[in-house]
This record gives sequence, C-alpha cells and structure tokens, in this order.
Amino acid sequence: MTSPDQALLLPYRAEHTPATAAQPGAPALHHMRLTIGDTEDGLIGPPVHCERITFSLPCAPDARVPASEPVILRTRLDLPRGPGRGRQWLVEAATGDPAVTLLNLLPAAPARFDGTWALTLTLDISTPLGDTIRVFEETALDYSPQHHTRSATLAATPRTS
Repeated sequence: MTSPDQALLLPYRAEHTPATAAQPGAPALHHMRLTIGDTEDGLIGPPVHCERITFSLPCAPDARVPASEPVILRTRLDLPRGPGRGRQWLVEAATGDPAVTLLNLLPAAPARFDGTWALTLTLDISTPLGDTIRVFEETALDYSPQHHTRSATLAATPRTS
C-alpha cells in the first residue's frame, strides 16, 4: 500500500515473509515480493511510461547486521511478454551498506503500464528488512513527454501464503 502523500503514478504492492529457521549450514533468507502496475480493477487511468524504478529497502530497525558480513541476495523478475512492456528488464543491486539495500529496475526500452499487465520482483535476502520501503520512479503520463522522478513510502504487508 502506498503512503497517503502518494506522488507515484504507478500502483505498488509490497509483501514480505520473515525468514524461518534455516537448515544447518544454510543462511536464513527473508522473502519479499514487489508488484508494480497491478490494480484491483485493472485500470491505471492514463497509461504511464516508465524508464526506471528504484527501491530502497532498509534493514529492520532492531536488526544487528555486522558490516563485515556479506548480504546474500537472490532476485527473480516476472514479466509477461508483449509490446510496451520494456522488452527486457535489468535488476541492479547495491548491497554495500548493511543498513539499506538498493534495487534499480531498468527496462531496455521505456515500459508502458496501462493496467493490463504487472511486473513482479521477488527477492530473497539475508538482511532482515523493515516494514517501510522507499520507491523512486522515473515516469510520465501518456500525454506528457517529460519524465519526472517521483517518490513515496510503501508499507510492506506480511505475506499470508
């Protein structure tokens, strides 16, 4: 769910599942799913052109993560094929700061979100994540040729399945 001071053009949904006990010798990984462009009624309004989305995922406030410990991160991007969907998306991750993980989603060509499709980023990470996520998007409405960077805060909801 997006914060009330919403400045974003795209709809977002963030769901997380805290790590459970890992098998011996395996790290415990936290699971998060970020869905972009999905609405309950399938409508976005005017189509939105997108050139970049950045997620800032802060570590949980009470978590202790040693600076010398590397972050384990696995990502998977689910994207239905079709025209206007950015062709291929690149996920760039920055995990150098244990307090925050940055993820940049970059389409090979500008994507056109029109409510008929959604992009889903699934990640497993060793860092315990907080419940708030900062989102920055470089977007423009269909009728506006200028792209602007907009940002807002999302609240991640616990995943039930």
